[in-house]
Amino acid sequence: MGNCTGNCISHVIDNIGPLLQQHIHDVSANNAFDVTTHHTHILPAVHEKLPSIYEKHRVMKVYDGDTLTLENNKRVRLVGIDTPEIKESQPFSEEAKQFLSDSCLQKEIFLSFEDANDNHDHYERLVGWIWIEISSNSFLNVNEALVALGLANFYNPGKSPLHNQSKMLSMQKYARENKSGKWRDFKDSVVLKTRNGRCYHANRQCSHLSKSRNLTTISESEALDSGLSACRSCFA
Repeated sequence: MGNCTGNCISHVIDNIGPLLQQHIHDVSANNAFDVTTHHTHILPAVHEKLPSIYEKHRVMKVYDGDTLTLENNKRVRLVGIDTPEIKESQPFSEEAKQFLSDSCLQKEIFLSFEDANDNHDHYERLVGWIWIEISSNSFLNVNEALVALGLANFYNPGKSPLHNQSKMLSMQKYARENKSGKWRDFKDSVVLKTRNGRCYHANRQCSHLSKSRNLTTISESEALDSGLSACRSCFA
């Protein structure tokens, strides 16, 4: 599945829609990028075609930046990402929800799965990739776009890497280094990680580390770049 490049850039800019364009401008702190001059920030999330297998649906409700409900009443959790929590009033939680709403609410979307045989989480929600058509032969991967804009961080609790994990981590790093969205006030620090854990931790007092040995210190940026996520207990 090839990414949109070259002569498709102008189509992306012209057809991505005014609401999405405005969000792309708004969530980038200090004008870190402009869609007309720094299109590479969002461009990696644009593809020339859909996956070979997908489903068409209409979105009826958006709960937050990474959860929505389809017209068949099935709930979908966007795979590969985690957005700030609205209930906890975390910064950029409302912006993430608004971006997902502007992209999908009451609109036709395309849904694909990382693993068609294992596409539900423990809450029985579908877990998948959300796509929208933005012009002829141009499709936005909404999951990737949220990461690229700094409205979500990469999140993969599973044991197997996602098919686009390296790309997602590169987009997250770019957003972080450009202080976009939720990374606006990011300051690097020393954190802890276990040998096989999926999260990094702020300190040894974390309840999840009570029985852990062989802890390793690492910078938070290195932890993020390796695909680890912040422990929700430590970094609530």
